[in-house]
Amino acid sequence: MIYYPFKSPAPVWHFNDILYNINLSPLQTRNKYNSANTNEVNIKYLIANLWGMRFKRALILLLVGAIFLAMLSGVNARSIDVEYHGAREIIHRGDSPIYLNYTLTNLFNRTLVVEIDVPYSEEYSVKFVPAESFTLKPYGVQKVSIILHPAKNLERAELDLTIKFAIYEVDGVNPIETKESHVTILLINPAWFIQPIITWLGQDQNWVGQFIITVVFWLGIGLLTVFVIAPIVRKITEKTKTKIDDIIWKIIRVPIIVMLFLYGFVAAADLLPIGATALYYINKLYEITLILVITYLAYRIFHDLMLYEGKKLANRTASELDDILIPVIEKIGDILILIAGFLWLLTAMDINITIFLAGLGGLGLIIGLASQDALSNFFAGMHILLDHPFSIGDYIKLEGINTVYRIEKVGVRSTQAYDVFNHEMVIIPNRLLANDKIINMMKPDEMGKVKFTVGVAYGSDVDRVMKVIEEVVNEHPEIVKIGDRKPLVRLTNFGDSSLDFLIIAWIPNIMDQWRVAHELRIALYNKFREEGIEIPFPQLDVYVKDMPTP
Repeated sequence: MIYYPFKSPAPVWHFNDILYNINLSPLQTRNKYNSANTNEVNIKYLIANLWGMRFKRALILLLVGAIFLAMLSGVNARSIDVEYHGAREIIHRGDSPIYLNYTLTNLFNRTLVVEIDVPYSEEYSVKFVPAESFTLKPYGVQKVSIILHPAKNLERAELDLTIKFAIYEVDGVNPIETKESHVTILLINPAWFIQPIITWLGQDQNWVGQFIITVVFWLGIGLLTVFVIAPIVRKITEKTKTKIDDIIWKIIRVPIIVMLFLYGFVAAADLLPIGATALYYINKLYEITLILVITYLAYRIFHDLMLYEGKKLANRTASELDDILIPVIEKIGDILILIAGFLWLLTAMDINITIFLAGLGGLGLIIGLASQDALSNFFAGMHILLDHPFSIGDYIKLEGINTVYRIEKVGVRSTQAYDVFNHEMVIIPNRLLANDKIINMMKPDEMGKVKFTVGVAYGSDVDRVMKVIEEVVNEHPEIVKIGDRKPLVRLTNFGDSSLDFLIIAWIPNIMDQWRVAHELRIALYNKFREEGIEIPFPQLDVYVKDMPTP
């Protein structure tokens, strides 16, 4: 009889059937094996009996498949082991190479390919030992060195490197696993005076000696500056004629000494065996202090030197533009220096100033809209100062206003004027002056013109009247009688009741025109009475042709 095991119908097995076939029910099993861990005994007994049954082949295949899948998953999850030998935070001084050493172990019984990826940067170049890509034999071990060469003339850089190890099957396209290693490197290129100290005492040795020598070096420079250089510079500045160098030295003397000490301490801090984070905050504190000192120096130089010289120059010039603009420049300069220093400080503190700039732009727009009149007066004041239509002390008239103003002060927002007729001080917005017609009574010179009309009766001798008028005008001591500005008398109109004569005379001071005209009118009135010349008054003669009958 031939037995075909794969053609016979496969039996359907249940757990209770298995227990029945081996003559063990759950209850019987518990009775037969009365122990503390009955379930464990039942399972062991069950497996022992199942081994000799017909489905043992299928069970063995399932177990082998599970083990195989577990091995594959183990390979995919951990194909190689990457061990880094070194510190995760590195402080490197100078331009010597930096070695990052790794040990790679193949955990699987097959050859793998490893590719190393280091981020590209202009601050360093990279070299791989043995190579950037290599094969790793089954259960093999490979030592790898990643050599970083800092760029030349690099003063300081903080590198946050993420080094990737990509593992491939031989002839594979996609990596089966990627390992990452994170290292932070602070690159420091010490100053020229520290390099010999490091070379003398060693890169990683005697940091205490390096620090002490550097601090003492800069302490000596500071003392030399205070007790030797400063007195020499002071004597030199005292011998010069100008005071500018004295002012500059007085401003910068103390800040320079303070910054020398601070710079020496920060330079020496590069030698301390402290973490990159602590060294970063030391340098950041120094940078903030430097910004505050520079802002202070800019403010002092602007006030004590530039404005001081500007005011001296303004006092020597006849122009009023500089006298008015200097206070404006002073206020604008103060605001700009403070804003620039504040924004620079925010940048040093790694704060994005874009939001502040946008806020300043929006604030400027709001202020501009809310102060349109003030800005209009300001630019009108600039126009008046540049165009120079009048000066302090000039007498002016405005179109449509029957009064005379004497200019007292011209500002960037308004002009102060004295109302001569009403004895009042008037504050005129500059935009009104810029948009109105201004009559400057002091231009082209300060001479004034007396101009008025006098009438005589019809029937008077015209030649005699003109002669009398000329005699009266020429007898006044303040009337100009030379050149093209001699007095003029002209018959200008045949009025309703009189013959009208126009009198034009020049006087040295325009502000005396009303008084001189008053005196001339009185003198003419008296002279006409003496000469029998009638000054008529308006009258109306009515003639009635026919009288009405009662």
